[in-house]
Amino acid sequence: MALTAPASREELAALLADMAARREGVRVLGGGTSSRRGWPQDVPEQIVSTSGLDRIVAHEPADLTVTVEAGVPVERLRAQLAAAGQCWAQADDRPGATIGGLLATAASGRRRIRFGPIRDSLLEVVLVTGDGRLVSGGGKTVKGVSGFDIPRLAVGSLGTLGVIAEVTLKLWPAPHAAWFGAEGLTAELTEIAERIRGRLHVPGAIVLSNGRLDVELIGPDTDLVAPEGLAPSHAPPRPAWDATVEVGVPALRLAEFATGLAAAGMPFEALVGVGSVQVGVGSVDDIDTVRRQATARGGHAVVIDGDAELRTDAWGPPPPGLEVMRRLRQSFDPAGILNPGIFLTDTPPAGARA
Repeated sequence: MALTAPASREELAALLADMAARREGVRVLGGGTSSRRGWPQDVPEQIVSTSGLDRIVAHEPADLTVTVEAGVPVERLRAQLAAAGQCWAQADDRPGATIGGLLATAASGRRRIRFGPIRDSLLEVVLVTGDGRLVSGGGKTVKGVSGFDIPRLAVGSLGTLGVIAEVTLKLWPAPHAAWFGAEGLTAELTEIAERIRGRLHVPGAIVLSNGRLDVELIGPDTDLVAPEGLAPSHAPPRPAWDATVEVGVPALRLAEFATGLAAAGMPFEALVGVGSVQVGVGSVDDIDTVRRQATARGGHAVVIDGDAELRTDAWGPPPPGLEVMRRLRQSFDPAGILNPGIFLTDTPPAGARA
């Protein structure tokens, strides 16, 4: 097994062009924090790491933008931005992740209700396609679309359309914030959460988990007062589960979905007002239970972390736009060499329950 870490976009493009000519599959690796997702597959002999693309190219504090290469660790970027009183507000705070990895997996953070999803932070992207073309899209100040909206296509594509080489991100001033929390029955906590969402200015985050509600408020000190029913607390810890299913349900049906999970004794973290839920699972039966409850409420459920035996049905029912997604992949990666077999546009491997 060979691991290569190109030091420039041109080196990366030349490598992928050569691999495409030989139709040799490539696994793209950032920080490796999301390597257990998608259908289980044998890892190709060739691994391409983005660790060589590790420059912070330009930080423009006055414009609230930063241009970085994809292999920059998110912790390093956050430290530089914090020193300037700024932050990348839309992204998940995932230890060990790279900038490109967070974008390729569409890893939005807890503050989505306030700042929006991670795709909204991507102003410009340089992408190296599966056949070695260098393409770019967007703009450093205003998004411009001509043909494919490449920034939005790249986010969440799991590296199957191309390898993200460089991006320009929209930044925010680092917010003044405080956390407040309460414990109780899930049904009661969802009522408190909805009351907060309806009566207060937009919170930074509303995080509901088993028997616990945590709310982040953002603003001047006069606004950082405990809402009724809550007390000052700290940011809730990140979940530490062996396997995780990510669920999306309509925001208005999140309360009943969370209540159902609590009744079943399943650990979860739900973002109220967004409809995004992460659920800890331990078996295929658990995944089926979560997926049934999600689809019954007009949602979907995807395994985003887990051992191979839990990913035999990683994606669930195919979405209506699957054929369009396949044609897009054919346009960007004609030889099908990028991360073969893991995305729902691929043919399921033998033994998959798709």
